[in-house]
Amino acid sequence: MRAVVCPSVPISPAQLVYTTTHPAPQPKSGHVLIRIKAFGLNRSELYTRQGQSPGLVFPRVLGIECVGVVKNAGGGKWKEGDVVAAIMGGMGRQFDGGYAEYTLVPHSSVSPAITLPKNVGWEKFAAIPETFMTAWGTLHTALKLKSTDSLFIHGGTSSVGLACAVLAKSSLFNVSTVISTTRSNKKVPAVQAAGADHVIVDTGSVSAEVKKLTGGVGANKAVELVGPPALEDSCGALAPDGVIAIIGSLSNVWRSEFDPFCLSPSKHLTMFGSGTVDMSTAPLQQIVDAVGTGEIQVNLDKVFDISKAGDAQAYMEANSAAGKVVCVVD
Repeated sequence: MRAVVCPSVPISPAQLVYTTTHPAPQPKSGHVLIRIKAFGLNRSELYTRQGQSPGLVFPRVLGIECVGVVKNAGGGKWKEGDVVAAIMGGMGRQFDGGYAEYTLVPHSSVSPAITLPKNVGWEKFAAIPETFMTAWGTLHTALKLKSTDSLFIHGGTSSVGLACAVLAKSSLFNVSTVISTTRSNKKVPAVQAAGADHVIVDTGSVSAEVKKLTGGVGANKAVELVGPPALEDSCGALAPDGVIAIIGSLSNVWRSEFDPFCLSPSKHLTMFGSGTVDMSTAPLQQIVDAVGTGEIQVNLDKVFDISKAGDAQAYMEANSAAGKVVCVVD
């Protein structure tokens, strides 16, 4: 089968190997064999290629998500030909993942059969699963976001940051005030298009501006995507009794000095990981339908062919994207 193999780590994007002769996975009980049509790229795959994912065995086909059609349900509820999405569950880490023509994924990580609106093709669909399930889980589970909350998104031009803004303003949450950041003036329109009411150009400290935009109070809820170096500043942007969820590190810094007293007087810090999303109950079909009606924009930045996955990773690594990068298999 066609696949993009990471032969060893650390390597450059150009050293990812595209092949047409990689062994295809075989059907297995408790797993869904998926014929992949497209897959989204994620920074976790970039970090794996850079050698920052310990305990992995190489060579490995990367990719923590994919969309496609069921070839074999492995004793599950699906039937051949069902349209599905899959995320996490060990994809691209414990076993070969989504950068391929086929993958074999545990039942628990595969969505129910999805009906695609006529105007939602494989490229758009591939931009949804990991990004929007992470965003939805963060807002719904970690932050328990309410329509009366104000939301601050630190790292707003990442695909997850844009998705958080889109979902917060959608009928799923109906939040009235969303404040988001970007480090580039060129990307301000993309953040605004995602629904942010206020966009701050981040020059290193944003808490004072967030406070100003919220009448001196601060945001009730916050999503931290920049990572540990920005955490204290984000905490400073919170209202008393506010909650901040850290869900990524665009800075690629995973540890830093952190003063816990920045959470005073009664602010709260939590985390969210997409591996905890229950795909059987997550509102993926509802989100896909909203994309079809135009209520939700997927913020699809650029589409590559699977054979150009190395170029796609280089594009992502250079921070060129304002939204999701996707590869199509055919």
